[in-house]
Amino acid sequence: MILICLNMVTMMVETDDQSPEKEDFLFKLNVAFIVVFTGECVLKLFALRQYFFTNGWNIFDFIVVILSIAGTMLSDLIEKYFVSPTLFRVIRLARIGRILRVIKGAKGIRTLLFALMMSLPALFNIGLLLFLIMFIFSIFAMSNFAYVKKEAGIDDIFNFETFGGSIICLFQITTSAGWDGFLLPMLNREPPDCDPTFENPGTDVKGNCGSPVIGMVFFCS
Repeated sequence: MILICLNMVTMMVETDDQSPEKEDFLFKLNVAFIVVFTGECVLKLFALRQYFFTNGWNIFDFIVVILSIAGTMLSDLIEKYFVSPTLFRVIRLARIGRILRVIKGAKGIRTLLFALMMSLPALFNIGLLLFLIMFIFSIFAMSNFAYVKKEAGIDDIFNFETFGGSIICLFQITTSAGWDGFLLPMLNREPPDCDPTFENPGTDVKGNCGSPVIGMVFFCS
């Protein structure tokens, strides 16, 4: 448990602009942790033999060790042959698996995860209900705000012209980020703030004015 926590600390202190000396030290420290974890896995494998793979945690430890060794060995090859650094980042994600070993020794975390697993069906129903609400609001926004003047928070990317764009805008609004920017164009009711005769491309609908009352009710709800 102590080694796992120390390994977590070494992963936390890594930075993008770290010095070569620090990078070399952390690499050697990471190799040392891999050697210790590999030794533990090999000893358990020799002691338990075929019964080693009857325990789920042993299988998890074995996979983490294999991926850690592969990541360390492939890091030099990736840098040598100029392979995409994205692949290297994906391989290094295997190191995060070591942190999950803490769960094996922490009864409280196991209890919490068990409760989370038991509540997954209810969480799915809640997520489905939230999606249904977002769906209704998206269709409503498309019907009323699809052709408002593009200014402030509404532009060619973030708008209510399509269902996908409407969903993205609503997701941003649920975080209380930039909702005032979306509301501002909807407060334009008459010239010179908007043009009632503006021809929207691809449709017969004219005008880019909003509806202040509907807009305020929509965002307050």
